[in-house]
Amino acid sequence: MVGNDIIDIEETKLSTNWERPGFVEKIFTEKEQAIIAAASDPFTTVWQMWSMKESAYKVFIQDGGERFYAPSKIECSFDNLENGEVKIDSLILKTSTLINDNYIFSTATHDNSNIESCVFEIPKNDIQLQSDFIRQQLIKEFSKVNNLETEDLKIRKAASGVPLIYYKHKALDISISMTHHGKFGGYSFEKVN
Repeated sequence: MVGNDIIDIEETKLSTNWERPGFVEKIFTEKEQAIIAAASDPFTTVWQMWSMKESAYKVFIQDGGERFYAPSKIECSFDNLENGEVKIDSLILKTSTLINDNYIFSTATHDNSNIESCVFEIPKNDIQLQSDFIRQQLIKEFSKVNNLETEDLKIRKAASGVPLIYYKHKALDISISMTHHGKFGGYSFEKVN
């Protein structure tokens, strides 16, 4: 299974004041707060951990976990700048994060392998158009990677809200995840063995 999340750095700097009183304490555990306090770039550390938590939460839901909003119940740790782990209850997930001047993009999986991901600029600042564009890009790449006809692939949400990919009206046993924020979007999917 795979989950992902993207943070548009410019959008976040303009629209979110992470330094306001109570924000860090509400979102992050004491261990994470210590990591933020010691970081040479606390802004990036905050938003990297946020994207790690969001991507892991998507896997947690795919695994049948109950929805909740309590980010401080999800705890991040780092192996290095790009790789880490996220713990939700007894579930421990591996994460991989790509950080550049434009965005922070994290993926979470059980074992951090066999995943195809892509990040790109999205053309419009309308949430529905962005969503549609990301779905089209995912289907196009999934079709190419798996040698399947594009017109036979569809993405639909399960009752849980988890996106599923269908081939000829049959749900495939493959995890997908889509994300967008600001002017960036991305997708991740498990490769077929």
